[in-house]
Amino acid sequence: MEWGSASRVDDDGQHKEHLRGQLTMGPCLRPRRPSSSDTGLRSLVLTSLCLGLACGVTACAPTLVGPTSTSGYFFSLQVADPIIGLGPVPSSYRHFPPVTEVIVRVQDAQGRPVDGVPVTFELEPAWAGSASIVPSQTTTRRGIARAIFSEPQTAGVVRVMARVDNTTAQATLTVQPYSTGGGAPSS
Repeated sequence: MEWGSASRVDDDGQHKEHLRGQLTMGPCLRPRRPSSSDTGLRSLVLTSLCLGLACGVTACAPTLVGPTSTSGYFFSLQVADPIIGLGPVPSSYRHFPPVTEVIVRVQDAQGRPVDGVPVTFELEPAWAGSASIVPSQTTTRRGIARAIFSEPQTAGVVRVMARVDNTTAQATLTVQPYSTGGGAPSS
């Protein structure tokens, strides 16, 4: 046995335990010691996480789709605010805006952002006349293409699609009426 090999075994054991914890808890949910400034924030973060997961939003980074058929790009689709409000915005509203940004990030096989890639945004056919996404076509700048989902006419769950190089990804968002009391959409 070589000098230092005993500590190496301990390090390997700790590393395996750390990896096992990541597999069971997920990479974004690693435990940490709470500070005294977290008390109210902890419940807000947990509530937001649960709402996001319930609405089909991942708690970590968006999933990469690809490689695309023609150019071999990888891309992700993300909705900035997965819950948006419907109807007139109450003066007391703080959270759920009446619009949201839809973001596509395109990268090459080495993970570098790619400029000038055409991206097409569209809504599922059932929502085509009930909301809008603008622009419907654009190109990436610094690897990012953006569109705005707005003007929903009804409440419900909407699927937004983005197409890059004949490969399509989809994300969901929820449109909810504002409540009369606190300004947040009602549940």
